[in-house]
Amino acid sequence: MEPDLSNNTPETQPEQPEVRKSRRGLYITIAAIAVLGYFGIAPRLRQGKMLGQEVEVKARELPLVSVVNVEPASAAASITLPSNIQAIESTNIQSQTSGYMKERFVDIGSKVTKGQLLAIIASPEVDQQLNATTAQVAQAQSGVGKAEADSANLKAAISAAKSEQVGKEAALAQSRANLAHLRAKAIEAHSAVNVAQSMESASSHKLAGAEADLVRAQARVTIAQKTLTRWQQLAKGDAVSGQDVDEKTADYQESEAQVDASRAAVSSAQSDVTTAAGSVSSAKASAQAADADVQAGQESVKAAQSAVEASKANVQAAGASFQASISNVGASQASLNSQRSNLGRVAAQQSFERIVAPFSGVITARNVDVGDLVSASAGGTGASDPMNTVTKTGLFGLARTDVLRVQANIPEDFTSTVHVGDPADVTVSEYPGKSFSGKVLNVSGALDAASRTLLVEIELPNPTGALKPGMYSTVRFMGARRNGPPQIPATTLIFDARGTRVAELLNNSVHYVTVSLGRDFGDKIEVLQGIRGGETLINNPDDSLQEGQKVEVAKQ
Repeated sequence: MEPDLSNNTPETQPEQPEVRKSRRGLYITIAAIAVLGYFGIAPRLRQGKMLGQEVEVKARELPLVSVVNVEPASAAASITLPSNIQAIESTNIQSQTSGYMKERFVDIGSKVTKGQLLAIIASPEVDQQLNATTAQVAQAQSGVGKAEADSANLKAAISAAKSEQVGKEAALAQSRANLAHLRAKAIEAHSAVNVAQSMESASSHKLAGAEADLVRAQARVTIAQKTLTRWQQLAKGDAVSGQDVDEKTADYQESEAQVDASRAAVSSAQSDVTTAAGSVSSAKASAQAADADVQAGQESVKAAQSAVEASKANVQAAGASFQASISNVGASQASLNSQRSNLGRVAAQQSFERIVAPFSGVITARNVDVGDLVSASAGGTGASDPMNTVTKTGLFGLARTDVLRVQANIPEDFTSTVHVGDPADVTVSEYPGKSFSGKVLNVSGALDAASRTLLVEIELPNPTGALKPGMYSTVRFMGARRNGPPQIPATTLIFDARGTRVAELLNNSVHYVTVSLGRDFGDKIEVLQGIRGGETLINNPDDSLQEGQKVEVAKQ
C-alpha cells in the first residue's frame, strides 16, 4: 500500500540533502569572488585614478616642437645641362646612279663650296640608255609630225568634200530649176494640144456646115434647073413671058454659082480640118516630148540629190577621219611627252654621275676611292644623329661647321623659361675656363614622354673652327623660372596610411596638410601641391600630435 502524499505541499516538504549542499557551494563562490575582487580590482582602480591625474597634469603642459619656414621658389634661377655639338647642316652624300668611281677630287678635311664637283661616276649603262631614249624621242617626234601632216591632209579633204557638196547642191538646184522649166513647157505643150484639138473641132464643124450648104445649094440648083426647064416649056407656049424665063435662068445660074461657092467652102473646110489635124498631131508630139523632158529632168534631180547625199557622206567620213587623226595626234604627242619625260629622267640620272656639294662645308668622311663599285642608294643613314657625326656609309660626309648646333634636353620645370632667341653659354672640356656664346635657335613643340624633357637647339657661331661636331659640351641657361614649386626639408614629411602629409603650425595649433611631391634633391624635396611657400611647418613631427592640438615652439 502506497503512502498518502496529498498533504505534503512544497512549503511543508522537507529539504533534500543535495539541495542544501548546492546552496552552500554557491554562497562560498560568491564570497570568494568578492574577496578576490576587493584585493584585485581595487589596486587597479587606484592606479587608474593616479594615471588620470598624471594625464591631467601632462595635458596642462604644451608639447615642445621645432619649426621651419617654407621659403617661396626663387624668382631667378639658372640651369646647366649636358649637350651635344653638331654641325648646323650635315649630310650623307649618296649616289643616285650605279657605276664605278671614275675620279675623286676631295678627301676628308677638304673645304668645299656649294655646287663644287666632288667626284665623277662612270655609268656606261646609263649613257647607252640615254642614247636609246634620245632615239626614241626623235622617233616619237617623227610620229607626231606624220600624224599632224595626216591631220592637215584630212582637214584639206574635209574642205574639198565640203566644196564638192556645195557644187552638188548647186547642180541639184539647177536640176530642180530645169525640171520646173520643163514642167512649164510640158504644160504649154499640153495647152497647145488642147488649142489644136479645139481648132480641129471647129474646122470639123465648119466642114460639116459647108457640106450642108453644098447639099442645099445642089438642091436649089436642081429645083432651079427644073423650074427653068418648065418655064422654058411654058415660054414656048407663051404661057410665061421671056422676062420670067430670064429670071428663072438667072436663078438657075445663081444656084449653080452658089453650089460652086459651097464646094469651095467645103474644100476650104476640109483643108482647115486637115491642117488642124496636123496641128493636133504636132502639138501631141510636142507634149510627149515635153513629158519626156520632164521625166528626164526628174531623173536628173534624183541623180543630183543622190550626188548631194554622197557628198554629205563624204564630208562626214572626212570629218570622222579628221577626228581620228586628231586623236592620233594626241596619242602621238602623249607618246612624245612620255619619251621626253623618260629622256629627262635618264638625263637626270646621267647628271647624277657628277657628285657635287649641296652646300658649303668641310668633308667629314670619304668612304670610296677610284675604281670602287658604287650602287644607287635609296636614302641616307641619318647623318643628323648626334651620336653619328661622321657617317660610315655613302660616298662622302659633308658638314657645315662655321655655325654649330648644340642640343640639350630641358627638364619640365624649366620649359616655360627657355624661348627662341634667349642667350646660352656653352663650355667644352678642351677649353677650360672659356665659354662660347650662342642663342636658342629651336624649341621642340612637345616633351619626351619617357624623360619629361624638352629638346632645345642652340645656334653657336664657330668662325675659327675651334669647335668640332661631336664634342661633348655643357650649356647654361639663365632666366626666371616661372611658377617654380617650393622646396621643404625632407624631415617635415609624414608618410602613413593617410598619404603624404606635413604638419603646419597655425595659431600655435597643429594642422595637417596633404601634399604632392616633385623632384627629390636629398635634403630637400619639391612640393607640387598642398603648400605655396611662406608656411611654417613642424620639423620631425611626433606621431602623437593631433589635429588642432596646441603646441609650444622651441627656441632656435
